[in-house]
Amino acid sequence: MSISVQRYHYQKTTFLLYGLIMALACHTAWSIETDAPTAIGNAVAQVHNTTNVTARHLQTQAGFQALLLAAVNKERAAVGLPSLCMNTKLQSAAQKHSNDMAANNFMSHTGSNGSSMSQRITASGFKWTAIAENVAAGQKDVTAVMKAWMNSAGHKKNILGSKYKMFGCGYAYNANTIYKRYWTQEFGTGSESCSM
Repeated sequence: MSISVQRYHYQKTTFLLYGLIMALACHTAWSIETDAPTAIGNAVAQVHNTTNVTARHLQTQAGFQALLLAAVNKERAAVGLPSLCMNTKLQSAAQKHSNDMAANNFMSHTGSNGSSMSQRITASGFKWTAIAENVAAGQKDVTAVMKAWMNSAGHKKNILGSKYKMFGCGYAYNANTIYKRYWTQEFGTGSESCSM
């Protein structure tokens, strides 16, 4: 079973309208997958053979990050948008959120400690003027999660957002949870630079 994607985006100029934005921008699309766990491309071939959320997963983290960034940039190039670059601060915020969802068996933009996307990204040290987040759970690989996000108008809008320059992503797996696979994408613009 797979639950797919939620998204949010913030700009500091509209941050006071947080509650309204949350109510209007929150969107959840559902899809069902019943196949056995498979790899995230060749880059994450052994991740699904363990319940350890971190040890074996971290060995292949750079592989899935490169695949997901390439998939995002392919979609952007198809509509004439510039490529995003990886930012380690956004990367850190995304990975921590995916780890939190996997460790605590939930999918949401709100962390298990009550943190919001903007709080997590700010805590990572990213100085932002605009940010967005896509979250998903259950998809078996980069291709499946990107398909789910691109089939949702709000998530597609984040992926194709012309104001975003940088990107970070996270993935965590926990066999002892309902969705097993947890995905996060962070998009941002601000006084930061590419870092990977």
